[in-house]
Amino acid sequence: MSSLTLPLSPDRLGGAGGALHVAVNTPQHLGLHTGEFFPMGLNAEMPGDQRPDDALSVCFDTDPLQGLDLLGQAVLRLQLTSDKPFAHLIARLCDVAPDGSSVRSGHGILNLRHRDSMEHPTPVPVGEAFEVTLALDQMGYRLAPGHRLRLALSTTYWPFLWPAPEAATLTLLQGDLDLPQHQGSVGDEWSPPPPESAQGWNHRMQRQGASARRIEQDLLSGRISLIIEEDTGDAENLDSGLMSGETLREVWSIHPADPLSARVDITYEQRLSRGEWAVRTLAEARMTADRDDLHHFGRLQAWENAARVFAKDYAEPVKRDHV
Repeated sequence: MSSLTLPLSPDRLGGAGGALHVAVNTPQHLGLHTGEFFPMGLNAEMPGDQRPDDALSVCFDTDPLQGLDLLGQAVLRLQLTSDKPFAHLIARLCDVAPDGSSVRSGHGILNLRHRDSMEHPTPVPVGEAFEVTLALDQMGYRLAPGHRLRLALSTTYWPFLWPAPEAATLTLLQGDLDLPQHQGSVGDEWSPPPPESAQGWNHRMQRQGASARRIEQDLLSGRISLIIEEDTGDAENLDSGLMSGETLREVWSIHPADPLSARVDITYEQRLSRGEWAVRTLAEARMTADRDDLHHFGRLQAWENAARVFAKDYAEPVKRDHV
């Protein structure tokens, strides 16, 4: 293993480096192609083509490379200024193919109030140059010959990251990227054993499910929404006779110019039945924020057959504590 250091130059990643004067202030809806925070590998939960998010970011690209093996944690060091006392910095490493498609190979997020300490956050100095170190997540990735490595920087990453109360502009003054380079690879170094599986679930689908993941824009209000729908359908366990099913809907919406417009609405229904017995629960949750507080709202209801047997509403503001 070795460390490969690439300076941030005015027009590229690598080269001579030197002084920069690059402003980073990205729209609030950047990040819609991120995938899930904790993906299970189903229904587009992994990050998709990063070109739409790259187009909204400030990007530094290398020249086409002869190939590069990365194993470990990349570290970004920057000198910068901020025009607000609260700001986020998000860095993505992307593999850019000759056809322009972009694959995220690693990323890191830093609330700049935690630039010196996670335990004792402090306001971001306004108008003063300061230095930050951002360690990206661990990665193992092989860049093919002819591909470029892209560093994409942003101040927003919705809905992966709840936005800061103000839209900040960061000005990059200087920086470099340390890459964990793995040397000596001549091919795959490990082959997994053959998969093992248990006997399949003995069931019958009484109603087929459906899934959807789409981005919508309201052309009147300007709000942009990521909508996730997961309906498992209804299945009968042929060993026990138990019928079960779940339906989930999430709407993550935001206006590109307003961090305080962020909103998420989630509904989750679960169903169980056997013979003449049936139960159903419905959970509804919403989260919004203003400059001082995060607002959480919820409703939980339960039915036995046709009778509603439980209902409770929740509403709880939480003070923004450096978030």
